[in-house]
Amino acid sequence: MRIVINEMKKIWNVRMFLIIVLICLLFYLLFMSFHIKYFPNGHPATEEVYYSIEMLQRYEPTLEEDEFYEFVMETREKLVSEIEFYIESNSVFANAGIHSYEDYVRLSEKETHTESEREAYRALFGEECDFIGFRLQALDYIEELYHNCFSETTGDEKYRNIMDWHTYDNTVNYAFYFGILSVLAVLLLVSPLIVTDRARNIHLLQYSAKHGRRILRTQFIAVFLSAFLLTTVLVLVFGGIYSTNGTWVFWNSGMTSFLNTTFLIDITYGQYIIVYIAMLYTLCLGTAATAFLLSRFSRNLITLMLKLIPVFAVLTVLCTKVFEHTFSPANLLYHVTGITGIEAYICVFVFIAGLAISRYFLRREKTVDVL
Repeated sequence: MRIVINEMKKIWNVRMFLIIVLICLLFYLLFMSFHIKYFPNGHPATEEVYYSIEMLQRYEPTLEEDEFYEFVMETREKLVSEIEFYIESNSVFANAGIHSYEDYVRLSEKETHTESEREAYRALFGEECDFIGFRLQALDYIEELYHNCFSETTGDEKYRNIMDWHTYDNTVNYAFYFGILSVLAVLLLVSPLIVTDRARNIHLLQYSAKHGRRILRTQFIAVFLSAFLLTTVLVLVFGGIYSTNGTWVFWNSGMTSFLNTTFLIDITYGQYIIVYIAMLYTLCLGTAATAFLLSRFSRNLITLMLKLIPVFAVLTVLCTKVFEHTFSPANLLYHVTGITGIEAYICVFVFIAGLAISRYFLRREKTVDVL
């Protein structure tokens, strides 16, 4: 164990640690911070997320028919009352001949409008009226989605879940960027260990020592543990950052919902996150095994980098396909293969293949000629 720790110290040197931190910071600012800073993004998405959270808080993860219509009726009454207030207090509506909500509805149904009518129509969608036009629009859209899901031909109890599509889409985008970052960080951290020793012929001294050729197995363990530790740190840091956007209120909500898409398996948002993390660990450990092999068969850091670039490109594409709309019919891998859970199978395959090939070369190292 002491030798493993010493090898891990070589991996976790100050220079490499600072490089990893810098890359993570830049990658986050370029690709991931948007999904934290701008969520929900724009109108009426903001209002749709707000209504989803309100329904969830009032009725918990599932919504019965009477509860939905109660929510719609009460919300619409409040909106109409608020619109009446804005119409009475803002002269832009009087100039267009609008004196009540009914007048506003008739205006919206007209095919042609005067300039004053267009100005009055736009007013309810502005900040001066607290974007109430978007709130009403979002409520209408949610009601339409509900009717479509529970018509005579498509009704299904699983659609009674309250799971917002914008939350799901935001999570998906953050997740596959985070997957790419994790793979990149693991590749950079663990790859130099063996190639650095071999470029300096230190492995010849190691082979002649008491530990002998078992040092390569020890280095593999150090690489594996380092990859696990780094992945854990990344999950804690970037998972903690993502928790600040308020999506955790949907933790117990089923992913298939009248507000969301249809999923191939019955899974909640919380379970979806847990499965994603498990797949990420599997893929990162498989990546570490791949990096170990590339490092073993590279003469110096330059040749190693030339090998890592195409490998990272392949893993980036893999992350995109695996973590984008996982377990959904919209996932490209499922669309091509028709296999439910293909995304998880691929992560496991990368992991097992990396372990199996590494084990083969570790056993082969006992008899290979070092000269």
